[in-house]
Amino acid sequence: KGNHHYPAIVKQQAAELYLSGQISIEAVCKKYQLRSRSQLEQWIKLYNGQKGFRSPGGRRSVPLTMVSYEERKAAVEYCITHGKNYKLTAACFGFTYQQVYGWVQRYHKAGLEGLDGDHRSSGLAAENQRLRMNSLELEMKMAVQQRYQQICWPRNQLPDFSGVRHETAYQTVKELHETYHWPVCKLCMAAGVSRAGYYKWLNRAASPKQREDEKLAHLIVEIYQSQHGVPGYRQMQIILERRYGIKCNLKRVYRLMRLLDLRSVCRRRKRTRRKKSSDEYLAENILNRGFAAKKPNEKWLTDVTEFKYGTSGKAYLCAVLDLYGRNIVGFSFGQRNNIALVFEAFEWAFRQYPDAHPLVHSDRGAQYTSRAFQKRMKEAGVCQSMSRPGKCLDNAPMEGFWGTLKSEMYYLHHFDDYSQLCEAVAAYIYFYNHERYQKKLGCVTPMEFLAAGVK
Repeated sequence: KGNHHYPAIVKQQAAELYLSGQISIEAVCKKYQLRSRSQLEQWIKLYNGQKGFRSPGGRRSVPLTMVSYEERKAAVEYCITHGKNYKLTAACFGFTYQQVYGWVQRYHKAGLEGLDGDHRSSGLAAENQRLRMNSLELEMKMAVQQRYQQICWPRNQLPDFSGVRHETAYQTVKELHETYHWPVCKLCMAAGVSRAGYYKWLNRAASPKQREDEKLAHLIVEIYQSQHGVPGYRQMQIILERRYGIKCNLKRVYRLMRLLDLRSVCRRRKRTRRKKSSDEYLAENILNRGFAAKKPNEKWLTDVTEFKYGTSGKAYLCAVLDLYGRNIVGFSFGQRNNIALVFEAFEWAFRQYPDAHPLVHSDRGAQYTSRAFQKRMKEAGVCQSMSRPGKCLDNAPMEGFWGTLKSEMYYLHHFDDYSQLCEAVAAYIYFYNHERYQKKLGCVTPMEFLAAGVK
């Protein structure tokens, strides 16, 4: 049997029987059927230590009752005058050993004031304490939510690339703890994360992949800023591979740019305007959306677009695009949208490629349906093709070039005069032909693709 199976009176009788010297310790163990002599020795130590014995029914052999201040004071005075005999005092006053011991300790620490009450808060004080704790917890929750929403990584400061699930929550807990010195455990509860997870994140070490992501992120930010926020994650992947020799998965570039909050410029949706075409000359849709070309100068696309500058100024750009290399073979920029603007663009194209006899596809604009343009095309030995009415997708690559030019250059700047706009358009067309990589061409520039095709 274990100690807890013996009543306190049995333990006391066994200890007193042995201490009387009448029989040996083995005889006492045999009489009370103890499992070993160590059990009896333990009872003797408790008896000599005046700590009393516990009955198997609970921790205290004497039920707790409300004790007044005078009774506590009398018990403490009696215990001190009798050499701190806690057991004797408890027996005389009918208290437990633990009660007497606790009162004496309080008396030594705080004097008679320590005996006033049981040192538990009164009902009103407890309620005030509870309200204060609730108010603090509510304040912490509100601070966590507010800071959680405010955390946004600025462009000049890189975020953490550790891939931790609750990265923002841990960062919030860290900042609030350093600012207000609130308990970490309470802040973790308010943020909905574990305390162990927070300390694991706080003491983490950067992995090799994380260090690589940080280096790559620095380079991505540098490229993004140097190109005025134009490239998206697809263009960024091509630039990293072609200019810096860094082969990187497309989804990795997308993830890093999303963490850095870097987005490419978005194209504006154009309002559809349908105009009745002139009946002077209309050509069939010979191209019929066959945008693939097997050799240079096989198929050309052309169109005119409008720009605005200053308060009310307007300018127009006519361009000719070769479907083989998707490069601009000729363009003209002017302040009037007339036939001369179109002729100038084609004169430039024919000067570069005098032996070219392509299929020229356009929309049904007034310039392209005029007899003068028809005559010039016949002189150059060119076959003409036109889009169907209201079908802008019949000239989709040309429309796509306008969208790229305006979203990557025109919409990002404000132009005060014509010359400034003209220089910017010419610079972008050079950039488009010689420096802008295209996925459809195998991640090379149009001029690189054209040079490789000629060889």
